[in-house]
Amino acid sequence: MFQLEKRPTATELSSHYFALASLSSFVISVLLISVLVGLAVFHWQTQQALRWWFEQQHQWLCREAEQVRNGPLQETFVMRRQLEMNPNETLGKPLSQHPTWMAQVTQLNGQLVRLSDELSPPYLETSLPLAIQAWAQEAELPGMPGMLGMPGVPGLMLCLPNCWHPEPPARVSLILSMLTYLMRLSMETADLPTAMSLALSQQAGWGGRGVGVLEVRLDYATTAIAAAVGRSLNLQPLIRTFQVLAPGRCIQRQRQQRLIWQFRWRLLPDSSAP
Repeated sequence: MFQLEKRPTATELSSHYFALASLSSFVISVLLISVLVGLAVFHWQTQQALRWWFEQQHQWLCREAEQVRNGPLQETFVMRRQLEMNPNETLGKPLSQHPTWMAQVTQLNGQLVRLSDELSPPYLETSLPLAIQAWAQEAELPGMPGMLGMPGVPGLMLCLPNCWHPEPPARVSLILSMLTYLMRLSMETADLPTAMSLALSQQAGWGGRGVGVLEVRLDYATTAIAAAVGRSLNLQPLIRTFQVLAPGRCIQRQRQQRLIWQFRWRLLPDSSAP
């Protein structure tokens, strides 16, 4: 004879449902805690990155102020003293007859032009490729004026498009600041790169909006040297800052003896498109 299957009692069903409900509540609680912890970590990392960026900008402003005090202010003080000591002789002749004055005025003008370009880089509101090209020609690294053609350091090879979508000036300024910091840090290492290149390109993105890609490549003598330099450069604050302020992504990777930093961000919609 067949035995009838014993059906669970109401008490057993209630206990089963209670166990499932407890398990579901536990899983949901764990997920919520994980999300909250992730948000807290992201918030803390963002705060650290922005604090780091503020400190970098503060140090940059202090360096600029020191250069102004040691440059243009000193020049104008010397010129004023010369005027006070010999006003008739100085003002009685054309400026072209004062070679010393001409040299001082030319030097002062060059210092003011450099300061103006540092505070507001050329082509900031016009073109990102032109701004990068001007930056590469005028950038200064510690102890070595001019990045291109420095003794013992290879020139920076540029691959820039002729046309580019309009970019917010704040983003262009951020990109130039990131490049300056990255290059300055790489020049302060014991092993200098054997080749440097920078390429700007556009890739297709979601929603019809393109993606800007700026890739910095530094080649070293050996793979071991590249790995050591990559470990020594603490660029996590820079990566996080670009992620927050651009907004975008910065990816660092190594390909044999080459270190690569890739900056990616979404381009603005083309206003000229129908």
